[in-house]
Amino acid sequence: MANNILTKEEIFKDIQEIMKNDYAGCIDKKSVNRPEVYIVSNGMSDLRFEETIQDYLLDFRDGHLWFSSKDKTLPNRGFSVRRYKNALYVTESNREQRLLIGDKILRIDDESISNLAIQYYKRLEEKAPERQRWDSIIRRSESVQVERDGKVFEITLAEYEKTPYEAEHTFKLLDNKTAYIKITDFAEEKPIVKIVRDNQEDLSNINNLILDVRVNHGGNDSFYFPLLHYVFDKSLRFSELFFKDEIMYTNYTKRNCDMWIQELQDYLKQDLDSKTSEMLKKEINTVKKNYGKGFLEVPDDEDFMIKGNSSPDHVYVLSDYYCGSSGDTFVSNLKKSSKVTVVGRPTMGIMDYFNVVTIDYGNFDFGYGISKMHSNYYINGKGVEPHIYIPWTPDHLKRDVDLEYVLDCIKNKMNTFNLIPYSRIGRDC
Repeated sequence: MANNILTKEEIFKDIQEIMKNDYAGCIDKKSVNRPEVYIVSNGMSDLRFEETIQDYLLDFRDGHLWFSSKDKTLPNRGFSVRRYKNALYVTESNREQRLLIGDKILRIDDESISNLAIQYYKRLEEKAPERQRWDSIIRRSESVQVERDGKVFEITLAEYEKTPYEAEHTFKLLDNKTAYIKITDFAEEKPIVKIVRDNQEDLSNINNLILDVRVNHGGNDSFYFPLLHYVFDKSLRFSELFFKDEIMYTNYTKRNCDMWIQELQDYLKQDLDSKTSEMLKKEINTVKKNYGKGFLEVPDDEDFMIKGNSSPDHVYVLSDYYCGSSGDTFVSNLKKSSKVTVVGRPTMGIMDYFNVVTIDYGNFDFGYGISKMHSNYYINGKGVEPHIYIPWTPDHLKRDVDLEYVLDCIKNKMNTFNLIPYSRIGRDC
């Protein structure tokens, strides 16, 4: 939904209004809503304006709150990193050819990683090193000190075109008993339906299914429903997966209703299953019925029927911090099946506030959630925990540690205590 072009001061004023009245966390987060701390003027640069609004939103500690310029204000450095102890390790280098995956970054602009972690604690967003977001710090920097094969050298950072995101929805048989599915988002229903339809015979005959959502950018929960038939071993309604107090609330302000109806109508433009279309149309009618009524409990009347299958016998879910939004709910819901073992690291944990709408401010976009879960089920800052926690280390850049662990479980059919001594949070593999 596009607004008339507003000045920077007017945009900030409108965002304050949203955070006070429309945002799903407006009541819960009232104590951290301090716009008076931040100064915005029409004459400030786009970069300074963007950073000021982002700093304001970071106070809310909500990964579904975001603000960005449509015009690039910070350079893309062509690589990504992840922290381990007091160093950063290059995890991707799709543009920057001077760096290799696995390179160890010791210093940024001649500052140690530990000092920078203190300086930028707010922008890193997480305390646990493996969950910290360093890419935004790299984009603000000019040089890095690198260690490779025992040699230390420095490079001046360059600017590159951003690599376009390409979704991945793939299925492959690892052997006649085990299948592997990788899904990097739930933005569309069609790819998920295609995986299930094209591989129905295999899914009905294998013993083990591995679902890799370690990188998953979310989307719409209903789009992953076709997979649920193979995750649960008996028939049940989707609504039966939740406890009585696992309640969802939506803030049905007029602004939110207008925005969310538009979002749902955009989903309906996709090539959807008839049942999915009906679910979305039903939700649109609910929004229209509650138009302008503010916070209301959303009745749990989702009637999607999970058919259930005895095959596969075991479902292994690979999870990590880069799995968020609908990825969070996917892992959380799958954990409710006795067939499932989640292996890896906790998910991003940004589903306290959800159903995100986006406001177009001309040169800038702003996104916020209009719905929230009951506080008993908040996962911000911790994510959905795996049954088997495997800490991230630089070894993950040399081999697939998580997948190897699962394959060892399958091969040996052993209790996890007889395997690599990772932390057992839930069930055995």
